[in-house]
Amino acid sequence: TELTETLDDLATKQIDPGILDTDFDLENNVDYKLVFNLNEQRYYELKLAKSRALPTLNAFVNYSYFGFGDSFNFLNSDQEWFESSVLGFDLNIPIFSSLKRDASTNRARIAFEKAKTQLTETEEKIRLALDRAKSDYIFSIEEYDTKKKNLDLAERIENKNQIKYAEGLASSFELRQAQTQLYTAQQEYLQAMVDVINRKTDLETILNN
Repeated sequence: TELTETLDDLATKQIDPGILDTDFDLENNVDYKLVFNLNEQRYYELKLAKSRALPTLNAFVNYSYFGFGDSFNFLNSDQEWFESSVLGFDLNIPIFSSLKRDASTNRARIAFEKAKTQLTETEEKIRLALDRAKSDYIFSIEEYDTKKKNLDLAERIENKNQIKYAEGLASSFELRQAQTQLYTAQQEYLQAMVDVINRKTDLETILNN
């Protein structure tokens, strides 16, 4: 397939001010998700560490039948049976491991606080990156328009100098100067087109990440 779309056409297509109003869902951002999941993990680790310091209460039930006799006649239907049931509780209060447990809880608390700080910083970085990408995109469009106007002007000046030089009304120096200005304007316009495309891509990457 023959590629017929020019760089100018491609750059023009990238000029889309409407993208600046695109809704941004921070919670769908990959970087934010990773740090958020870490934050959740640290929270439950702290909760687990705290739970180990709590007393534990266990309950048990023992229910049985027993009978008495001088000989083994427990299969006799006339054998008298007695039932017995015991309900008990086992309370475990951790005392001797308190220092180790406190150290573990403190480590978990510090890790959780760090995760919260990291989450806040990540959110700020993403929002700043979004604002910067929008600003850069707007600036690239403005630069594109400016460089395009400069190129149009440089082309008209160079064309006039070509005519004047042919008529002997302009020197070769003036013609070369106009041609140099045209070349510079062409290079700047080319760079402006590339910048528009790149800045649009940067913005889309953040919005769709």
